Amino acid sequence: MTFHKCFGLVCIVVMLGELLVAGVVTSSEIDDEYLTQKEIILEKSYHGLIRENETLVEITPLIKVNEEKICNFHILKKPYHEIPFEIELVNNLGILKARRLLNCENRKSYHFEIVAVYCDGTPSNTANVHITVIDVNEYAPTFLEPSYVTEVDEGRLYNEILRVEASDKDCTPLFGDVCKYEILNNDEPFSIDNEGSIKNTEPLSHKASHNHILSVVAYDCAMKESAAIMVSIKVRRVCETKYSGMPERIDYTSGSTESLQLFPNARLDLCDISCKNEDLRIHSSIALKTKHISFGCDRDISNCTLSQKVKDLLPHGAEWTKELSYDEGVEPIFHFDGSTGVVVPATVIEHYDFSSQAFSILTLFRHNSQGVNNKHVKEHIVCSADDHKMNRHHMALFVRNCRLIFLLRKNFNEGDLNIFSPAEWRWKIPEVCDNEWHHYVLSVEDPSKVDLFIDGVRFENSIEDRHSNPEVIDDWPLHAAHGVNTSLAIGACYQSLENRLKHGFNGDISEVKVSLNSVLTAEDIKCGTTCAEHLLPPKPLQSNDEKSDYANTQIKENIEMNEIYIAAKNKHDIEQLMRKVQYINIKQKPTVGRRNIEVRTTLTCNNESSLRLPPIETYIMVNEPIASLGIDIDVGSTSLETSDLSPQLNFPKIAISGTSNKLVSYQEIKLGVHILEKTCINSLSKNNGKLEEKNHLDSCTVVVFPSLNPDHEDIQIDGDESLSSSMDIKTNINKDGVEMIGKDTISNYINVLRSLVYSNKKPAYYLNRVFKLSCAQQSSQYKSGEYTLTLTVLHPKQTLFKSTNVLSSPSLSKVNSISNTNTETTFHLNSGSINSNDNQSTDSKVYSYSLLHTNNVQEPKSHIHSFVHKAEGSHATMLIILVSVFLAVLLCGVSIARLKNSQKYIERHQPCPKISDDGLVWDDSALTITINPIQTDVTSDASSESENSESEDDEEISLALVLKDGFTHINQLEWDNSNIFQQ
Repeated sequence: MTFHKCFGLVCIVVMLGELLVAGVVTSSEIDDEYLTQKEIILEKSYHGLIRENETLVEITPLIKVNEEKICNFHILKKPYHEIPFEIELVNNLGILKARRLLNCENRKSYHFEIVAVYCDGTPSNTANVHITVIDVNEYAPTFLEPSYVTEVDEGRLYNEILRVEASDKDCTPLFGDVCKYEILNNDEPFSIDNEGSIKNTEPLSHKASHNHILSVVAYDCAMKESAAIMVSIKVRRVCETKYSGMPERIDYTSGSTESLQLFPNARLDLCDISCKNEDLRIHSSIALKTKHISFGCDRDISNCTLSQKVKDLLPHGAEWTKELSYDEGVEPIFHFDGSTGVVVPATVIEHYDFSSQAFSILTLFRHNSQGVNNKHVKEHIVCSADDHKMNRHHMALFVRNCRLIFLLRKNFNEGDLNIFSPAEWRWKIPEVCDNEWHHYVLSVEDPSKVDLFIDGVRFENSIEDRHSNPEVIDDWPLHAAHGVNTSLAIGACYQSLENRLKHGFNGDISEVKVSLNSVLTAEDIKCGTTCAEHLLPPKPLQSNDEKSDYANTQIKENIEMNEIYIAAKNKHDIEQLMRKVQYINIKQKPTVGRRNIEVRTTLTCNNESSLRLPPIETYIMVNEPIASLGIDIDVGSTSLETSDLSPQLNFPKIAISGTSNKLVSYQEIKLGVHILEKTCINSLSKNNGKLEEKNHLDSCTVVVFPSLNPDHEDIQIDGDESLSSSMDIKTNINKDGVEMIGKDTISNYINVLRSLVYSNKKPAYYLNRVFKLSCAQQSSQYKSGEYTLTLTVLHPKQTLFKSTNVLSSPSLSKVNSISNTNTETTFHLNSGSINSNDNQSTDSKVYSYSLLHTNNVQEPKSHIHSFVHKAEGSHATMLIILVSVFLAVLLCGVSIARLKNSQKYIERHQPCPKISDDGLVWDDSALTITINPIQTDVTSDASSESENSESEDDEEISLALVLKDGFTHINQLEWDNSNIFQQ
């Protein structure tokens, strides 16, 4: 307070004025303090989070007040906006709650203001509140359509067949966006991407499946799965213009002179072709391909007079040819490796002067061009050279640099020594180096006229190389050399100065013959080279057929009669002609093996548009004569028996052994299984009473039945690169199986066979697959019987039959009396013990097949129940009998275990066991035993500790008898129970 010095009334007025002023200031200060406290009660803004399935709001920062001053809160509502929240004061905190559960899909956020109310009713400052509703994954994706149906054409790959779409009601991208689609049935050939686009992964087939039903689900980004919907994809059959009813294999019995119709059920599907019927022209060609058979095809020279005109320089069984390596047969094959050859004795041809007289050389050879490193080395088929003093070559036929060269030098007394004359003819022809058999005839009427015939056809040079093919080289006549005769050699040339054969041939030679003082006629050459097997063209259609337009049909065949051309103007005529095409082989002992057939068809319209149909590839299988050879087949082995043949013939025996049944799981067959991993091949023949082993094969064939489906089945060679580098075996794998051609050792063939891996991406299509193996040697003259392996796929749902019921004595006697072909096997006894050789023993899985594969149990369920029901009676009697049986079997098991402990198991990679042979009696002592599995298989458990561990590929049949609660239970039954349930 300010004190003033004043007097009287004036002083009093001044003092009152100061007091008034002081009062005003004090009131203003109080109001300012109140307003300051009111503003800092609440923050300017608050942020809250609330989940859809909760009511409490998580607020940040916390709404803190002093309850001594603040008694309540209010939410300031805005017009037309619902605020589903309430706020309470609890322990100095403002607690914000929702009056009901919120839904993010309806509203994602709320914004409003709140005030605190003093206890005197005065409101505080306002604060902004922003609340976000947190989404909860409460909805699964749903598809826009309840199901989808579409159609596609077979045989096509689509980029997109159809697109499915799903949505999610959740409000946030994590829960509300669809991030993935999936096809639940993975065994279908379809895929789906994250956008819902479905496409096929392989061409579809109407024959395999008319309709593919897919189960499709969708996932949101949090991987919540939707309900599955069905997508039906129907496969439309596309009418393909092609032949149908064509067999995959045609069997022909060798030795039969009857013809065989190749396509008796041929049908042509034309569909909707673009040209009218009257403008249509149908052309079909049927080709018989036999280059890989014997010498290119079967030839029959029995009716030819050729043998009366020629001398054989390479006869089979002669004294000078016995040291050569050869394959036996009707037409023997001699093998030359470049360092071997023979000299023809003078008693056969005595120093013949080839330069002064007419002659012909006939030879049949196959040149191995791959085995020659230097292409310019001479490889002689026949050579006439000096027998001593000098190395002059008088006459020679040899191969050099893929050219067939004929040398003929004049003698010194045949003209002027200073005059050149033709001395060497060089033919550049592809046949020399194609590693195939070819028939060559060289006719020399005089030194100026030399003709070459290849496979019966006279060589004619083209206009372009008329002066260079053959290339003729002139030379002087040979100089005089008195007292020097000639030496004739086959497969090489005799070098007298070195006293050895040189310039050897590399390949195979079947025959070398010469005609002296005359040349062979064209008829002689044709008779010796004409194939004994050929196609027979159909006869012309008869005019009385109302459907036939016989005037517009054409039938042609080539000279070799291995190709036939037919043409017609309508479907009926071409079908009738195709059905009459035939095959015949007039050779008495045809080469057993496969002949490929190829059919090509073209549709042509008058407007010059043409359509080529897919080529058809089939084959003729020439089989052994049924009456000529006896084939004995044991379980697990197949062999060719020769004991029924004439004793003068020393035919070899080719024996193939291995397991006859193989069980695999789905996973194994998808990854690939070695189908012939236990296959063994032995070849023996008897010469002069002695048993000799033949170590080479010419071919092996694995035929698959039914044929492979290339879409999901495959056969490959495991380690193909390493195998092919060291072998001469050519392998051709197709849908019908595997063809292996080439002269090579048996061990190499076994290595290739054991390396064959069969895989099936869809094993459910074929639960059984049959593989038939046969091999041949000596130019396919002798073949083994067919060794058959049955590959069985176990369904994933198949389980072993187990019974916890007690078997009664009658039931056991019934089991003991089982005699069924399915449970029979052949055991070769050796010193009283069962042969445990992996390659000779029957795969034990054959016994358990009927129980493992539920589809093969033919008896009704009522029989099974009756069998189990009978086992429930007479527990006491049964217990005594089973305990006695168990003790007896246990003793037997211990004895067998000791015997087994002394045996050594042969691993898969060891060589095949040699087949013992005494007088060509092949396993005639094999004992066929029907085994009671209850009596034999108990030993497996009792002897397991003492046995050596066997191969993983071998599985034993076990019957475990377990004592439990005083009763005997059968834990596993693994044998063919097809007779147990019979009444």
